[in-house]
Amino acid sequence: MLLALITGFLTAGLKVGPLYVDHNLITGICQELIDNGEAANMTVTDVRNRVSNTLRINNVIGFDLSDIQMRTENGVPIITIAYERRVELVANLDVVAKFDSTLQ
Repeated sequence: MLLALITGFLTAGLKVGPLYVDHNLITGICQELIDNGEAANMTVTDVRNRVSNTLRINNVIGFDLSDIQMRTENGVPIITIAYERRVELVANLDVVAKFDSTLQ
């Protein structure tokens, strides 16, 4: 019984963990663009291209670049990343992770 419980938690962790790693990679790229001032001179297409190149290098698949939005308030760029990812856990049981980050 204990082995089944440990296996269940390990399976869930191995399926859900990469979702958070990918999200941290995406938000890290965008936050870096804001921190070093590049985002102020970029369009949303430029930001999406930069994220796309990094995701390709890191072999991250299944991310829709249209989930990245950018706006400027008082000269400060604000990048919003909002999306959901669904992963099959076992049989007909799925896990849905919803991410919504606003970076300034």
